[in-house]
Amino acid sequence: MALKRKSWKKISFVFILSFAIAVLAGLGSELLMRKSSIWVAWILLFMIIGISIIFDIIGIAATAAIEKPHHAKAANRVQGAKQTVYLLRNADFVANFCNDIIGDVAGTLSGAMAASILVDLIRSYPSLGNQEILWNTFLLALVASLTITGKALGKSLAINEADEIMSKVGALIAKIEEITGHSFTDTKKKGGKRNGDSRKD
Repeated sequence: MALKRKSWKKISFVFILSFAIAVLAGLGSELLMRKSSIWVAWILLFMIIGISIIFDIIGIAATAAIEKPHHAKAANRVQGAKQTVYLLRNADFVANFCNDIIGDVAGTLSGAMAASILVDLIRSYPSLGNQEILWNTFLLALVASLTITGKALGKSLAINEADEIMSKVGALIAKIEEITGHSFTDTKKKGGKRNGDSRKD
């Protein structure tokens, strides 16, 4: 079945967005690691893993949260409630962005950073070069285990506290919009219509 024009636009947007994020994140981390000590490189690696886990939690929470309670908060002008409703109405995109785009980019970056750390370790301790394959396998397994374990723990939190998590994310976006003066979650189209369909359950 041929993809609709709208689907092609969405796929193209996801490709361009993921490519841009991967380039910026990869370039930034590479420059930081080249100019930093081995300990800073480890900190950056754990930060990337942490970011991957946090965004995975948000992506799952977006699909598990219920929209209706946040409408009441928005009616009472609770900060971030309007932004939360927008996120929930676009839960498919939020999940795709958080779980797939950020998750995959972070996974690729963490693997590359682990390899870079190994190179620096071998430079500092040449004797490690004799077991390069072993150490490379160990570091990649460590990164994978930390990421998988963190996401496994985060899934329960995301499902059980979905509404609270999305409220906090909405409040954060509202704060960013306030500081920048730009709305990232304007739900109105021309003619006063709103994006997405409301999830009433």
